[in-house]
Amino acid sequence: MSVSNLKDKNWGIVGVIVGAIGASICCIGPLALLALGIGGAWVGNLAAFDAYRPFFILLTLGFLGYAFYRVYRKPEAEACAPGEACEHPRSSKVNRVSLWIVTVLALGLMAFPYLAPGLAKAGQQQAQTSRAETVILQVQNMTCDGCALTVQKSLEGVDGVISARATFDPPRAVVQFDPAKVTPAKLTKATGKAGYPTVVEKN
Repeated sequence: MSVSNLKDKNWGIVGVIVGAIGASICCIGPLALLALGIGGAWVGNLAAFDAYRPFFILLTLGFLGYAFYRVYRKPEAEACAPGEACEHPRSSKVNRVSLWIVTVLALGLMAFPYLAPGLAKAGQQQAQTSRAETVILQVQNMTCDGCALTVQKSLEGVDGVISARATFDPPRAVVQFDPAKVTPAKLTKATGKAGYPTVVEKN
């Protein structure tokens, strides 16, 4: 197989990766930045990508189909020109394994916004204390359940927070905290740094 054909396969895989990242960047992007300690109000701008998620999903599926066609199609009988690289059975196997790995990763990224509610419940803390107080925060900029998971993780990382539960619908977070260690103002600052401004819900 010629170098150009090998490049075609690589471009197909690259397209799958780019499409999958685009389909999930609105939700997994803020969470990844939070894990890296990177934050700021600008992070909330990633939510704008949510409107383009269907396009990126279709783009990813299209590239997946193209990549599978290029990797699994029956090779045409052609001779290698002098100085041209031809594909050996070993390289073909590597291409197929790589494609399947990328496929699993791409499907995982695209499914993340829909799996986030389960991840949020699994990570919820259950500790109790007699000094605990509870506050409800109204959250802005959320576009999916993945955003709620980021809000929850940003709150759980604050010293003094006993438990936090964020939801996309309604867009709010219920936080149980130790008032001797943290204040509601610090909680809203934490979510704002993650890209999701919050305000305390008044009774």
